[in-house]
Amino acid sequence: MPNYYAQIDSKGRIEGLSALSGEVQSEFLVPIDEKLYGNENLLFTRYVKGEFTGYLAELKADKESIPADGTEVLTVHITIHDWNGEVHRDYQEPISIEVAGIRQEVQSVNGTAEITISSEEPGEFKVRTFGLDRDAELKVVILDVK
Repeated sequence: MPNYYAQIDSKGRIEGLSALSGEVQSEFLVPIDEKLYGNENLLFTRYVKGEFTGYLAELKADKESIPADGTEVLTVHITIHDWNGEVHRDYQEPISIEVAGIRQEVQSVNGTAEITISSEEPGEFKVRTFGLDRDAELKVVILDVK
């Protein structure tokens, strides 16, 4: 029967999950159960004062692409989840994002925020979050209307 562990670094950040054949004692291994071992959201969160904690970003767009006409918009929804995958409704902080290489902050309300994007230039670029325990990235496509 395997023994499951979360591997932590010196700052408590979860950097790996292990299933070992025997019991191991280490300040860098936290015993977990099989359910936690199967929860990939646990990666890159933190273990602080005996508790797992952390914020995960999720980005979703309302459209796959928009034309480069400068009028149609694409809305990106940003949702902050806890490490267990639940929307973190208490999260009211600004979310640091980068849109096409330009950083800005978007205020969240009840763990969610959104931005709208339009462009007259065709191409692809990324929308990314920064500074959370697990950040997210989304590709945005602007289609040439010629």
